[in-house]
Amino acid sequence: MKTVLVSKQGNAKTDILFVGVFKDEKKPGAIKKTEPLFARILEAAAKKGRFSGKSQEVFASFQTSYRRASEVIAIGLGDKKDLKAVTLRKIAGKIIEIASVRKASKIRVMADTFLGGALEARDVAAIFTELAGLAAYRFFRYKTKKKDELPKFPETMELVFDDQKALKELKPVVSRAEMIAKSVAYARDLNNEPGNVMNSSRLIEESRSLAKEKGLKCTVLGLPELKKLGMNGLLAVNQGSVTPPALIILEHGEEHKAKGTVCLVGKGVTFDTGGISIKPSKGMEEMKFDKSGAIAVIATLGLLADLKLPLHVVGLAPCVENNVANDPQRPGDIIRMYNGKTVEVVNTDAEGRLILADALSYCEKFKPVAIIDAATLTGLCHYTFGDKACAILGTDQKLIDVIREAGEKTGERCWQLPLWDDYADAIKGNHSDINNTGDGYAGTITATMFLKEFVPAKVPWIHLDIAGTAYTAKNRYDCPKGATGFGVRLFAELLSNWNRENYLSV
Repeated sequence: MKTVLVSKQGNAKTDILFVGVFKDEKKPGAIKKTEPLFARILEAAAKKGRFSGKSQEVFASFQTSYRRASEVIAIGLGDKKDLKAVTLRKIAGKIIEIASVRKASKIRVMADTFLGGALEARDVAAIFTELAGLAAYRFFRYKTKKKDELPKFPETMELVFDDQKALKELKPVVSRAEMIAKSVAYARDLNNEPGNVMNSSRLIEESRSLAKEKGLKCTVLGLPELKKLGMNGLLAVNQGSVTPPALIILEHGEEHKAKGTVCLVGKGVTFDTGGISIKPSKGMEEMKFDKSGAIAVIATLGLLADLKLPLHVVGLAPCVENNVANDPQRPGDIIRMYNGKTVEVVNTDAEGRLILADALSYCEKFKPVAIIDAATLTGLCHYTFGDKACAILGTDQKLIDVIREAGEKTGERCWQLPLWDDYADAIKGNHSDINNTGDGYAGTITATMFLKEFVPAKVPWIHLDIAGTAYTAKNRYDCPKGATGFGVRLFAELLSNWNRENYLSV
C-alpha cells in the first residue's frame, strides 16, 4: 500500500474518507469544513447516543452527494489527553481492516484530526504508514485460491495535513516507516516458510542475496569451520539433522567501527522437534517459528543498510535443525563449548541456548561495546506474557531501560525480569560445569543465566526472550495469524538513535 502525503484534498473523490473524533467532541470543526453534510449527520447521531467518540468506535455514512468520498467514516479516539501510540496503532489497524472489508482501492485520512495527547504529526504519519504495511500483510505463497477470492487491501492511502511546511518535514518520516514495514514483511515471509523449505542452507542463500542487494558483508561458517573452531553447541544440536549447520554473519557499517560495534545475535532453529526429548505433537507445527530471532537479526541488518545508519552492527545467526534423524544428541551427553566450558545436556529440547552460547562467545572477535540477543527461548516466557511483551534481562540497567523505551514507542514491548546470582545455582552441573536446564522453576531466568556464562567478560549484554511475541495464534489488528516479525522495529528504533554514552553504564 502506497502512502501519499497531501496538504489539500482537491476535488478528486476517494473511496472512503476517515476522520478522527475525540470523546464527547461536540462540534468536530475539521469535518464540518470538509464534509458539512456528514458533520450534521454525525452531530445528530451523537445527540441520539449513536456515537460518543470512545476509542475505536465507528460511525459510517454513505451518501453519493458527499464532496470528498461517497462514504465517510468517523473513528472514535477516546479522551484527547489519553491518546497514545499504542492506541493509535490499533485505530490505524482498524481503518485498514474496514477498508479491506469494503474493498476500497483508495482511502483518505484526515491526519490532523488524529493529533492529540503525546502524539505529534510525525508520530501520526509514521504510525499510519507503518500499520498500512503491517495490517495489510498476508502470506499466500502456497494458496491455490483465485486472485479475486483473496482479501483486497487499498492500493493508496492519502494522509491529509493542512500545514504545508510540516508536510515537507514528514516526507522522510513516511519514507522511513515504509522501509520498516517492508523489512518486517520480509522477516514475516522468511519466518512463515515451513521447515521443509527454510532450512539452514536456504537461510544462507537468503542472507547472501540480501547482502548483495544491500551492500552488506556476509560471512558463513559452515560445518568444516564450526568443527575447526570447536563450536560444539551448534554441532551437537544439529547432529540429528541431514542439513548442515551454519553460523551466518552479516555486517553493516564497518567504516564506523570507531564509534563502537554492536552485536545482534538471533536464535535460528529452523525446526525444533525437541530432539530425543521430543515435544508433544499438538502445536509442534509452530516450531517452524523457532528461527524468529535469527530472521529478525537478518532483516534488521538489511533495514540498517536501507536507513544508511552510521554505525557498525554485526548480526550473528546460528542456524540448525533440532531433529531426530541420523545420530541425534542424547540426554546426558556432555559437550565442550566454543569458550571451553562444559555442558551436560539434561534436555535436548533446551537446544536454543546451546547454539546461542557459541555465537555469544564468538562475539568477542568483534570487540563489541554491547551485545543484544533475541530468541524464542522458553515456553515459560510465552505462558507469562502471552503475545503482549517479550522478557528482557541483562547486565546493563541503562541499556535495558533504553530498550524498554524503544519498545513502548514501536509497540514491541519488553518487560524486565531479574537476573540475580541466586538463580545460577539451578544450572550448576554435577559432571560438567553447567547443565542446559534448571530445576523446573523460573525457566526464563535460569535459561538466561545459562547464556550469561558465555558472554564475553565486561561487555554489556541484553537478552530478549521473544517466545510469545514472535508469532500469533490468531489474527490481530497489525498482523494475521503467523509470524509477527517482532524485533525488527525494536532494533531499528534502538540503533537509529544509538548513543554509546547515554545508552551504556560503562
